[in-house]
Amino acid sequence: MPSKLVMTRVLVAMLAMCVAAPLVAAAQPDSAPANQAPAINTDALGVSIARIQRQLAADSRARSQGSSPLRLEYRVDVFGSAPSLRFFAGQDLVWGGVPGSAPTHRDMLFQMTPQIFRQPTVDFLGLAVGAAAAGAKKVEDWRYLRDLRNYQKLIESGVIVPAPPPRKN
Repeated sequence: MPSKLVMTRVLVAMLAMCVAAPLVAAAQPDSAPANQAPAINTDALGVSIARIQRQLAADSRARSQGSSPLRLEYRVDVFGSAPSLRFFAGQDLVWGGVPGSAPTHRDMLFQMTPQIFRQPTVDFLGLAVGAAAAGAKKVEDWRYLRDLRNYQKLIESGVIVPAPPPRKN
């Protein structure tokens, strides 16, 4: 795993800094140039060098018992929440066809029927009901006009009769 290699390099670099910093400081004369970087304060980094050295010593003892001492192997425990696995995101599995499945009977008929035969058909029952309703209204209008003319003739001749009822709309 690449994380083991990275962790190994980080720990070795930190150990080298801890061991080499006092040696470099002792080897340099007291009159150091002014542009030299200040020493690193490991306490400010939030890292315990003593704990790292203890862990390295314990790991080296465990390695010496089993395998070669040159093999560096470290384990890192990472704790966190795993992302939720959504296998069928964006797919409606309750209604409709399953994506990538075989076509339905309706799909096959649509594909195999020529477009001219897929045109909407005429609703003869709807046409017949509409024509019957229009004919019935026309007959009702004719009867009302006939009754109205008869009423007008009777009124002109002097006969008193009630007026015909008004039309229904």
